[in-house]
Amino acid sequence: MGILDNYRFRPGIGGTVVAMLGIGICVALAWWQLGRADEKRDLQALVNSRVDLPAVEYRGGPLDIGSMQYRLVRFAGHFENDGQVLIDNVVFEGKPGYQVITPFRLRQGGHVLVDRGWLPAGKRRDQLPDISVAPEPLDLSGRIDRHRSRPVVGAERPDPEGSMRWLYVDTGYYSEQTGLAVPEFVIRLAPGSPLGYQASQSAYDAKVGMHIGYAIQWAAFAVIAFATWLSLSIKRVKQ
Repeated sequence: MGILDNYRFRPGIGGTVVAMLGIGICVALAWWQLGRADEKRDLQALVNSRVDLPAVEYRGGPLDIGSMQYRLVRFAGHFENDGQVLIDNVVFEGKPGYQVITPFRLRQGGHVLVDRGWLPAGKRRDQLPDISVAPEPLDLSGRIDRHRSRPVVGAERPDPEGSMRWLYVDTGYYSEQTGLAVPEFVIRLAPGSPLGYQASQSAYDAKVGMHIGYAIQWAAFAVIAFATWLSLSIKRVKQ
């Protein structure tokens, strides 16, 4: 008589249902993460192709953000002090700080919001950095991008404190508060530009490897769940 003759495969109905449900969910999540990796890979290729395109001149007005995001543009005019905004809770290299958003009066007329870069927060909450600018004529370049996303909770309005410290930019609300009509995008100032601060926006990273890692993790959970169900379903038979 062999050792295996003392064991029988007898899975329980309840345990089997739970195990198959868990395995199915894990496998589905693994496939979903692989799909997300494919989407991010395509997006990374699109971004790379736009980053390499030559700069175009921006003279004002709305743009198709879907086709222009990450494109390099040249623009001319001057910065204005009134209407500046500090985007709060921006962490760069482990330090809290602000992203400086400044209205820019275009030479051809009209305004656009420009991200001048990152500044560290002061030691006290009420200590704001000096971001004043001189209205000198400038020829600049930067990349078209979307504004920072609105937080999921705790952001009924961009400026909950009623100050220049904002959580995000809503261009409609911004226009109401400042009287400046601006398009629904921001130009992130190129590194080394006049009146710019430290650039915290590096080249776009789609993080494809992160999604592949998550897919492997969910697949491993599925394997563990199957192995656990299998081991519990094999029972020793009393002789």
